[in-house]
Amino acid sequence: MPKNASFRRVSRVTALGILFLVCCLVYLIVFAVMELNSENIGGHARDGTTERTVIVQAMRGQIYDRNGTPLVTNEYTYSLTVDYSVLPTNPASRNATLLKALEVLYTCGEGNRFVDVRYPFLGVYPELTYTSVAELPDSADYETLISQFESSGLRNAAIRGLKAGGMSTKAATAAFDADPLAYIDSAKLLNYFVEEYELLAVDEVTGERLYTDDEVNRLLHIYWGMEASGFSRANDYVMAVGISMNTVTCERELSLPGVGFSTTYQRVYRYPGYASHILGQTGPIYAEEWPEYKELGYNMNAIVGKSGCEAAFESYLHGQDGVKVIVEDAEGRVVNEYMKTEPVAGKDVYLTIDIDLQIAAEDGLRENVAYVQHNLGKEECKSGAISVMDPNTGEVLALASYPTYNLATFSEDYDSLQADEALPLYNRALLGLYAPGSTFKPAVTAAALMEGVVSVDTQIECTGVYTYYQSYQPKCWIYNSNSSERQHGWLTADDALRVSCNCYYYEAGRLLGIDRMNHYCTLFGLGQPTGIELGEATGSLAGPAWRQSNKQKDWMATDTIAAAIGQSDNAFTPLQLSAYLSTLVNGGTRYAAHLLMKAVDISEDAPIYTSAPEVLDAFVLGESYRQEILDGMEQVITSSASISNWMSRVPVTVAGKTGTAQLGGNQNDNGLFVCCAPSRSPEIVVTSVVEKSGGGSYAALAAARVLEAYYH
Repeated sequence: MPKNASFRRVSRVTALGILFLVCCLVYLIVFAVMELNSENIGGHARDGTTERTVIVQAMRGQIYDRNGTPLVTNEYTYSLTVDYSVLPTNPASRNATLLKALEVLYTCGEGNRFVDVRYPFLGVYPELTYTSVAELPDSADYETLISQFESSGLRNAAIRGLKAGGMSTKAATAAFDADPLAYIDSAKLLNYFVEEYELLAVDEVTGERLYTDDEVNRLLHIYWGMEASGFSRANDYVMAVGISMNTVTCERELSLPGVGFSTTYQRVYRYPGYASHILGQTGPIYAEEWPEYKELGYNMNAIVGKSGCEAAFESYLHGQDGVKVIVEDAEGRVVNEYMKTEPVAGKDVYLTIDIDLQIAAEDGLRENVAYVQHNLGKEECKSGAISVMDPNTGEVLALASYPTYNLATFSEDYDSLQADEALPLYNRALLGLYAPGSTFKPAVTAAALMEGVVSVDTQIECTGVYTYYQSYQPKCWIYNSNSSERQHGWLTADDALRVSCNCYYYEAGRLLGIDRMNHYCTLFGLGQPTGIELGEATGSLAGPAWRQSNKQKDWMATDTIAAAIGQSDNAFTPLQLSAYLSTLVNGGTRYAAHLLMKAVDISEDAPIYTSAPEVLDAFVLGESYRQEILDGMEQVITSSASISNWMSRVPVTVAGKTGTAQLGGNQNDNGLFVCCAPSRSPEIVVTSVVEKSGGGSYAALAAARVLEAYYH
């Protein structure tokens, strides 16, 4: 036999021998570990006791306003939970258990405490369709629905069906992912739940259905919640939150297998109905969110911020949950319990918001809308927004959207809030985009003065019609008004601001050109992110760049003069307008808007974070130019009888600018009003938008209420 063949045979024998020894060693180690742990194998000790662990929720950090006034605190309460490992596996027994648990909730008047996890169906079984929210591709409800298609196998089944029709795997997958709801309608998803959980089971003797349509409806809600929240051995299902001790007692008397309770903390809103869009909601982790939160060390039943400051400052507010070990005897009686890991409370968060100003802003908007409806007869005026800022730091002092809602009753009110045509859940202060109208004119004035196309003494004539271009000769607003005058005559910059002359700004815009005008508008932050920690729209700054990026028609010279009076494609949020005016009145420094003032570790009673003003952009606006603009804006206030009357209780001078944004058709124009005080050295900036109010002066009432609150 060749030497190399003999060598290979010896090597194989040696390798097999080594493998055998390794297997023996592993067996001995496992056996030794089992012996060492034989006192408590699988949670069962030799003395008949059983150990189980429960998560002890950490107290979530509380939220305060800038003055230390509590806005959101915590209240000790109970949650009704379902344990996967103890819940009956037999479908009939499981369904009966869940229905009994739910029945107690409704009998005790706490059906509103049931956790409805983005339920996608609308209607009553068997006539169920998808909700409109579940069908919106950008909504969280839609994401949960798509995640359910994946986990249930419906997605793969749909793709297999497309492939059976002749599509390639790639094409079938692309077609499905482009429009999943076209392939899995509500009937298919409903059928999955009905079959998976045997909801149409019949009695073997009578042949009658075990569950009524109403009971099927209730079970569908529960099973949807279980699947959407990742119900498993490692993750209990939270059926209801914030339930009373009376409900706990009733449930315990039934001794339902798998149904238990956990103590938790519930959010308490100290000013219900106010600051709702800012504070936001908390809720359970959804299945599609779990991978991200798992990476951060969360447990699956954790309550997390879902919107507003609750979501934005989650890393501070969320604590570290603890683990408690419960020891039970063979009869299920608790014989011992101890903390394996102590919970660590979250950090308290202090906002830049002043709750008194916030209340004044929200009440002021409500009053302003009512004034327009009843005194001016414009019933279509139903909504608006306010943003209030410190121009020297970027701190947001108030941020209001009207109509609003009550966080304390959000779950109960959700359906009606969703159906409300006035969109109370929509945060107009951060997401509403409005043509600025004449509130844009101070920015154009600053650009024209800085570029030297006009001086503080330059006069431009308004004849009532701007005739520079043959093809486009727009009229000044005074030409179209009920006034006997048809023109403004010769005007300087402060005069033009006072009377809001369109012809002056048509000419100033033409002399500047769109590039130079937009250079300064960008420095002011128009069409730019403000830096706010919450989600916001960035709007659009009219010009060739925006037109090109949005594949619109080419930019024309006549478009520039329309943009110069705040029309054309200009559209900004109320917060952007406050950021712009703040930059102008402080002399050219654009600060990032922010809501977080500090975060405090309550165990040490010391800040772990304190905000500082962040400069996003800066230029030097000449002091004489700044004063010229403020002079004109001060005259806007004093020359209007209605605005002067509303501002009469403000103990300092106010500089402001009205804006009327045309909506077209027979709709009333939007009214906008921006102002600052004191006018010579501003320390507060307010932007007020009242939709379909008819004019900018009709948006000044709400702003006046904010200034009154600030100074009193």
